[in-house]
Amino acid sequence: MDRIVTPLQRYTVGRIRARTKRVPRGFSITELLVVIGVVALLVALVVPTARMVRKAAAKTRELTTARMLGQAWTHYATDSSGVVLPGFRTGLPAFGPDGTPIPPSTFSGSGAAIAARWPWRLTPYLGSDVMNLFAGPQREALLRLRASSDVDRFYYLASLVPSFGLNSAWVGGDSDRLGFLPPTIGGQPNPFRDFYITRLSQVSHPERLTLFASSRMANAFGNDPLGQYFDGATIEGYFRIDSPWLQARVWAERYLPEDPASNGNVSARADGDAVVVTASGSTEAVPVQQLDDMRRWADQADRIDWRLGQ
Repeated sequence: MDRIVTPLQRYTVGRIRARTKRVPRGFSITELLVVIGVVALLVALVVPTARMVRKAAAKTRELTTARMLGQAWTHYATDSSGVVLPGFRTGLPAFGPDGTPIPPSTFSGSGAAIAARWPWRLTPYLGSDVMNLFAGPQREALLRLRASSDVDRFYYLASLVPSFGLNSAWVGGDSDRLGFLPPTIGGQPNPFRDFYITRLSQVSHPERLTLFASSRMANAFGNDPLGQYFDGATIEGYFRIDSPWLQARVWAERYLPEDPASNGNVSARADGDAVVVTASGSTEAVPVQQLDDMRRWADQADRIDWRLGQ
């Protein structure tokens, strides 16, 4: 017998079928705002963390390079019968990656200055690879230059902008900082003769005596072809660092990021610190303000504001 379907049943079944065919509901505006807020919160948490990780990695690279540099400095002195690396002195030989002397004619006659700086003379103690002197932002620029055919400019920049500067006025001597003067002047003893460390045996306070520190220089290349390798007003690297005092005050009272000379070309790029290598071989990252102390620069200094001639 056929089942009789009443009009009411037909109506009820139709409504049920209509419901089952209904398109699923999308997100409401409130739900979308909640999702966007969660994503924004995650980004706000992740970005600073990623930035901190990058800074920590950069500081670790600096400390590793600094440790290698300190070891190379000691090995140089040991091989030289205790005589330490001269900081800046003309007339000394320097050798390129292939072991041949860098001629005076290099880079438009700048070969003498290239050889006078310490980087190429220390390179043989760094696995004969001058790139081991570079840990900062300019490393990629030097790698590009080395890969080019412009060998002379590579020699020049490698000697000029290593990531660390040497405390050359007080360790090794610097002819631009009263170093290597004659023993007498006008028949009188030279009061500034040999005030700096020239031998390992002369170091009395190796744990505090600064050898190298993170360095920087003003970018003065302008339209020179060398300018294409560097961006910004400063270059993170320079072969020399200067103490707060020599015969007079050299440093500004506070660190000026836009003026490398304000703090003796010392750089605070290691997350606000400068990486320092001492004569004991230790490495540390310290605030630049802590380096405003002559006891960390001159082995004979007995107070913060000690200066030459006192």
